[in-house]
Amino acid sequence: MKRLLFLLVTLISIVCINWRTAETTIEGNLKQTVNFYGRLITHQGKEYKVDNISISGKYKQIAMYDKPRQYPKPTLNPTTNQREIVLKLNPKNNFITSKIDLSEIGEIRVPKPNIIWVYQREGRGRRLEYIEITIISKNKKKTKNSYLLERTTKVRCDEVNVAGPVEKIVPLSAINKLIIEGYSLRDNIDTKSQNNTRMKKQKNNGV
Repeated sequence: MKRLLFLLVTLISIVCINWRTAETTIEGNLKQTVNFYGRLITHQGKEYKVDNISISGKYKQIAMYDKPRQYPKPTLNPTTNQREIVLKLNPKNNFITSKIDLSEIGEIRVPKPNIIWVYQREGRGRRLEYIEITIISKNKKKTKNSYLLERTTKVRCDEVNVAGPVEKIVPLSAINKLIIEGYSLRDNIDTKSQNNTRMKKQKNNGV
C-alpha cells in the first residue's frame, strides 16, 4: 500500500512539474523581457512596423561567424540551381565567432540573399549552408561588418497592427533591411499595466 501511495505521489509530482514547465515555455515565447522595435523591409517590397524582434529567439549574445576576406567566386550548382560559394573550412570550427547584442545594432542587411555559402566535408559529410549579413552598428561612425549566419536562422517579430499584433517568422533571404529603432523593458510596461488595473479595481470597489 505504501509503495502504491509513493508511486501515485511521484506520478502527480511529475505531471505538475511538466505542466508548469509547459506553461512557462508557452508564456515565455509570447513576449521577451526586452522589447526591440523598428522596421522590416523585405526583398519582396513589403515594409512593416515591428516589435518583439529576436534572432533565433535571442536578443543578446547572438553567435555570428566573421566573413572571411578571401573566398572563391560564386558558382552555379546544377543540382540545387543556386549560386554558391564553396568553403574549404568549416565556419563553426575555423572562423571567429562574434557574439552580437541587438542593442548594439542599428541595422541588419542581407545584400545577397540568393548566394549561399556552403561547407561540406569530403565524402558524405553534412552540408552546412550560410547567408551573408551586414551589421551596421549604432555608434556614430555607423561601423559596417559582415558575418555569416546559418541559412536556417529565422528572425521573429510582431507586426504592429491596429487590429492586434501579427507574428512574423522571417527567413534571412527575405530581409532587405531590419532597422532597430530602439527598445524598452517589457517588465516596466507590464508593471505599469498591472498597477493601473489594480487602481481601477480599487476605485470601483470604493477603496
